[in-house]
Amino acid sequence: MKNSKIISIALVCCLIVVYVLTHTIFKKDTSSVEVPLRSDAAKATYTIVAFGDSLTAGYGLPLAESYPAQLEEKLKQQGFSVKVINAGVSGETSKGNTERASFIKSQNPDMVILGIGGNDALRGLPVSEMKRNMENTIQLLQRGEKKPKILLLQMQAPLNLGFQYKQEFDAVYTTLASVYGLPLVPFLVSDVFLDTERMLPDQIHPNKEGYKALIDTYLFATVVKEIEK
Repeated sequence: MKNSKIISIALVCCLIVVYVLTHTIFKKDTSSVEVPLRSDAAKATYTIVAFGDSLTAGYGLPLAESYPAQLEEKLKQQGFSVKVINAGVSGETSKGNTERASFIKSQNPDMVILGIGGNDALRGLPVSEMKRNMENTIQLLQRGEKKPKILLLQMQAPLNLGFQYKQEFDAVYTTLASVYGLPLVPFLVSDVFLDTERMLPDQIHPNKEGYKALIDTYLFATVVKEIEK
């Protein structure tokens, strides 16, 4: 009887040992298992570079009130994962813009909003020179494999430079948009630039409300259309 109890206890002990060893050896190691990404994982951020002069930089305003910042905010409110980089330099002409084009291209943006030429007009620089510079900028941005989409902001020359200068200047934008297949977005528009409530005291640069009007009325829909292509 005593021997039977000993044997029973021994069998139980053996079973316990076998159980422990089995679950230790064959237990699945989850420490190195990769967690699969969800099918609806966050999309890569779409990068837009706003490339231009003081009208892009947001002269006289906090950075958050410039058109690039307001555009980014509006796009995010509509559910787009987007970053709009303000690459505006106050006082820049089309020549300076061309000199920066290679660097902008090297940042691999998905889209470039090109707004340049206003300072060329204010200084009365030759239209042919401006056109050549803008063409060089466009060609530099389109060079290579990863070509960003380019939106062209349409500028206008003031009438005090003469009708012929204005006519030639204004035509540059429609010509380049046609030649290079670029969406052309009205930017220097009378409903903003002739409205003192939407302009800074210098009457050259829009204020926060002026930029908002330009985005809501002209720019936003075109940007969305190009993103979704």
